[in-house]
Amino acid sequence: MLSVISLRLLLVLILLVMGIQDLKFRAISWYLFPALALCLLLANPSFTVYSCLLNIGFVAFVFVLLTCWFSLKQGSMVNLTRRHLGIGDVLFLLCLAFFFSPVNFFLFYLMSLLLICMGTGAYLLLCKPANFSIPLAGLQGFVFILLLLASWIWKTELGNSDFLPEFLMMSYERS
Repeated sequence: MLSVISLRLLLVLILLVMGIQDLKFRAISWYLFPALALCLLLANPSFTVYSCLLNIGFVAFVFVLLTCWFSLKQGSMVNLTRRHLGIGDVLFLLCLAFFFSPVNFFLFYLMSLLLICMGTGAYLLLCKPANFSIPLAGLQGFVFILLLLASWIWKTELGNSDFLPEFLMMSYERS
């Protein structure tokens, strides 16, 4: 069995490779997704099938909402993964479903999108690239690495729904 340190190193390595591939090629090797899902499953002592299914349901709900939104906007049915969202972005979120509690999954999704939107907006203002697409899975992977490192330093469990209240209490106690 993998030691905790080995598992953490492997997890960070997989996320780094995914992020670099997505930034450089706008594609991620398929075998990294099952490897990531397995590592996240092994790294989550609080895993429950119920939480995982809720997270997958949330991803499906967002996917359906986005499909409806772009279809209404365009006036015809839109295949979301053809122009707007890469299949790797969806697969990445499905991998994360094995790790987070539903509350933390939603918070990670929301906060990572906000950070990526702000960073992308700044990049677009400063660099003004002619043709640009957002490597969402790669950037969310980098945000996830930072969150993992913070959770390991503060010894908090991201698979536990009590993470946010614990984190807020720790922040309050420090100030």
